[in-house]
Order: sequence, then C-alpha cells, then structure tokens
Amino acid sequence: MSVAGPAILLVIAAVVAFLLRKRLVVVALFSLASLVTAIVIVASTPADATSELLGLPLRLSPLGRLAAVALLAILGALVLDVWLDEPAYNFFPTALGVGAAVVAVMVLVTPLAIYTALLAGLLLPVGSFTFQIHRNRSVEAASRHYGFVTLGGTLGLAALAIAAGLPRDQPQTTFVLLVVVLYVAFALKLAAIPFHTHAALLATEAPVSALALYLGVLIPATVIAFSEILTLSGLLPSIVQLVKVQELLLAIGAASAVGGAVLAIGAPDLRRLVVYSVISDLGIALVGLGTFSGPGIVGGIAVALATGASATQQLLAAGTLERRSAGGPPRAARAPLAAATFIAGGSGLVGAPPLVGFPGRFYVEFIAYAFSPWLGGALVLATLLLLLAQLRMGLAIFAEGLPSWRPEPRPVAGLIGIAIFAALLAGGILPDAFLRPIAAFAEEFLRALRPL
Repeated sequence: MSVAGPAILLVIAAVVAFLLRKRLVVVALFSLASLVTAIVIVASTPADATSELLGLPLRLSPLGRLAAVALLAILGALVLDVWLDEPAYNFFPTALGVGAAVVAVMVLVTPLAIYTALLAGLLLPVGSFTFQIHRNRSVEAASRHYGFVTLGGTLGLAALAIAAGLPRDQPQTTFVLLVVVLYVAFALKLAAIPFHTHAALLATEAPVSALALYLGVLIPATVIAFSEILTLSGLLPSIVQLVKVQELLLAIGAASAVGGAVLAIGAPDLRRLVVYSVISDLGIALVGLGTFSGPGIVGGIAVALATGASATQQLLAAGTLERRSAGGPPRAARAPLAAATFIAGGSGLVGAPPLVGFPGRFYVEFIAYAFSPWLGGALVLATLLLLLAQLRMGLAIFAEGLPSWRPEPRPVAGLIGIAIFAALLAGGILPDAFLRPIAAFAEEFLRALRPL
C-alpha cells in the first residue's frame, strides 16, 4: 500500500466516525479497528519507502514509522478509555483526525506541508476540549488554545514561506532571524515557558482525555516536526555559524525545563502536576535539539516520545481518581490501581531507570554538560525538582493509606497504565529498537547541518 495509505484511511474513518458518533459502541469499535489497521499498515511498510500524493513527495523514515506506531497506539488507548470510562461521542472523530495528521507529519518531506499538517492536527482537538461543556468552562480553554496555536502557526508559516522563497545569497542574519521566528512559533505550540498559560488553563478546564490527546500525542509529534523541518529547510548551516542564536535556543529550553519543574512542585492538583512536568520535559527535549549534536538529537526526541506515553498514563489515572473522589481530594483508597499507575507514570516523566525515558534524558544531560556546566546543572536541577514534585503528590494520594489492595470497579485507566508502563519498561530493557530509528534521523540532521 502507498505510504499515504494510513493517513487516507484515518481521514475517511474520521468522517465515518463523525456520522456514527451518536452510536457509542459502534463508533468506539470502529475507531479502534481503524487505528489498529493503520498501525499494522505502518509497521509493515518498509523503512524509507517512498511515494507521492497530489504532487507532494512522501517518505516513511525509520523515525517516522516508530513515532507513527507509538502515537497511534496512544490514540488507541485514549479511545478505549473514553469508550469504557468517560463516554464522549465527539472524541472519536477527533482522535481519528489527529491520527491522520500525525501520520501525515511523519511521511511528508516538504517543510511547508509538514507544518500545515501539524497545524491542522493541533487545531482539531478544540472540539474535544468542549465536549463536556456542562461540566466545565472549557470553551475559554479551547479559545485560548486556538489563539496560541494560530499565532504560532501564522509565524511559522510566514517564516517557512519566506525562507523557501529567498535566494541563498542573502545576509546570514536574515536566515538566522527566520530561524528565531520559527523557534518562537514552535515554543508557542509546545507551551514552553513563558508561553505556557494556555496549557495551564487546559489543565483545569479540559477533560483529561482531550488533555492527553494534546500532551500525549500532539506535543511529541510537534517536537519531531520541528526537528524534521529544521533538517529539510536548509537553514541549519546558517544557524551554527552564529553562537548567540544557539545560546538563545538553549536558554529557552533550560528556562522551560527548570521553570516547569518549579511550577510542578507547587501544583495544587494532579492535572497541573502532569502539565508542568510535561513542560519541564519538553524543555529538556528542546535543549537536546538545540545542542545540534547526535546525542542531543537522539535524547531530545526520545524524551519527547517517552514523555507523551507517561503523561497519557498519568492523566488517565488522574481522571479516574478525580471521578472516584466525587469532588473531594483524590485518594488511593478510592482507586488503588489508578493511584499505582499514576505513581508509575511519574517515574516515566522523571526518566527513572530502567524505563525507556532514562537513556534519552541521560544523553541530553551529558551533552549539556559538554556545552556548559551551568546548562548541565540546570537540567539535573530540573530533574531533581520534578522528582520532588512527583513524590509530594504521591504522598498526598496515599495520605489515608489503603484499606484494601482490591482494584476499583472498572479499572480501565489502571489497566491501560499497566500496559503503557510495560511498554516503557520493555523499551528500557531493550533500548536498541527504540533508539536506532532516532539515531538514523540524527545522522540525517547532522548531514543537513554540515552538508560539506
């Protein structure tokens, strides 16, 4: 089948799911079947397979195949949770549409096309942020998210369009300015500090499944899209010749890493703890990309993918704990399995060994020390603060102890959390299958950085 097959399949499935959305069981099973089919097609497609669609060249790189399978699997977990634990019929077509956008990002090889597909994917969840309007004020959250994404999207599209049309004999500072604008555009979409206010509002007002759709699927896809666009745009050789630009990129990442961890320590609830932890991890990923080094690229992308899975695990568990607590403080006694998987998800967000997030975080912190002891120290500090934040919330959840270790009725989030944790553990024990495709992309990045 064509490289574009899974994306086309998911677009058609999203339309069908929209028509069937009022029949919850039918649309849920149809959505799961569509995602599984797309995963099988992507996984069975040879690495570096190419094709063309509407004049656009397509290529499924090893990293694209890995990321597409991982992110579609997370989408499948979210569909299962919404069906069985948090019914909301509008979520299913949204999830399939996001899946189509994610696959498109992974197979397109033209920077403007990648960016356009990503922008569409980031705007699709606006509807799912409001599907429980009778229970929250998520219209405001959706509007804020829409504003940040469209602002970042406009800046990014303008920068890429200008860069594509300019002759290469322009002053070096012109291309550097375009890169800085592009970086700010992605920082807006990633909710990096100081552009994090819309993510904080989503944390309190959006349903957890919609929040997981954004943090667990779209944010990792955005990090990968950013690295792909830098590689394909031809701007990298101009960047590395000005040290100040690289220092700016590293400073934004370090500020997000430390700032997110500080906010996580003071987080008043489970959702905001997860959101701020993700912001901190994304800061570490941005530092990795900003080092323009092999270990940094591998580590940054690995951190982003592991963070998406762990954030999904924690958010689904947090939703279960909130519902079982019926407005009171979340306690493990009301949902023991969800509480246990929330703690396990926290270990993934801090990159604890032997989970798959550990090698990526180690690579980034190691190369950061090579750049500057201050930069490396900032990332280690962020990790320690994040660990304290997770421990603090874990102690609060188990403050009343456990009258019984018997799982709660309908332990959907707990079982999904166990499956995610098992995947992260397997990846950490056998990291080669996870890191090798990312390393192949890092080689492409370095060749684009130094084409001679």
